[in-house]
Amino acid sequence: MNLKAIEQLHKEILWPTVRIRAKDAWGSGTIIYSEPDKEGKCHTYVISCYHVISGNIAVEKKWDSLVGMEVKKEIRTPVEVELFYYEPPKFSHAKGIAGSYRANIVAYDADQDVVLLELDRIKRLGDAFLCWLFPKDKIEEEIHIFDEVYAVGAALAQEPIATKGTITFMDSIIDNYEYWMSTAQIIFGNSGGAIFRYSEERKRYEFIGIPARIAVSMAGFSADPITHMGYFVPISRVYNVLAKNYYEFIYDKSKTYEQCKSEREKAEAEARKLFMAKFGGIDSEDKGIHTPVDT
Repeated sequence: MNLKAIEQLHKEILWPTVRIRAKDAWGSGTIIYSEPDKEGKCHTYVISCYHVISGNIAVEKKWDSLVGMEVKKEIRTPVEVELFYYEPPKFSHAKGIAGSYRANIVAYDADQDVVLLELDRIKRLGDAFLCWLFPKDKIEEEIHIFDEVYAVGAALAQEPIATKGTITFMDSIIDNYEYWMSTAQIIFGNSGGAIFRYSEERKRYEFIGIPARIAVSMAGFSADPITHMGYFVPISRVYNVLAKNYYEFIYDKSKTYEQCKSEREKAEAEARKLFMAKFGGIDSEDKGIHTPVDT
């Protein structure tokens, strides 16, 4: 492989890969967006697996003065995200951490094992740290079994590494959701990273999924991971989670950050309104708090 090809691999699959330090685990993530809004504030997002950061989400009972009762409230503790950098001429050595940032948990789907993190960073990240997302309208047409792929992640909490393989299965159903499988070896710590596929049409490596699970063989009282049977969340499900949480602007240029934020806030306000209608709300005349009643 020539130096130009190696440089492309580094920039398009290694540089966008980050290491995540959560409360109960180490894992990986991929930088998928970094752009300013209309006011000039930059928003940088990392996609990962929910199970990597699940320990940073807790549900506690708190008094809500608006509702006038104890309600369950979600507490989200930020995680730490580390970026790495590589230098020419060989590019083959991680020279250190390019940045370490606090990242807020802004959206997730526990059932689908997907989480979106936003870095606490003011400036836009350079293009070298951003991955290419596989086009939403080309999934069925272009991705197939036997396609060559790379799995990238901070395996066993070290700097990101890449392994090579092929897509071997695209019809696994785990916990009622579709997963794809590849032979690119993964191990603990790869979770939340990325699967990349080279596009001959667009001449670039594109993100097609998130490593999430590996097959396990039970032998006696021990469980042996089968590292060449790695399940990953397909890009189609990633798009679904982003859309459901009103983050379409990340992959759809016809949407803006401001439009999606407005839609998200409207949906959140409607959900709270429905909650108050069910468990108690503000009287239109005296503005007092109704006492909740059993339903």
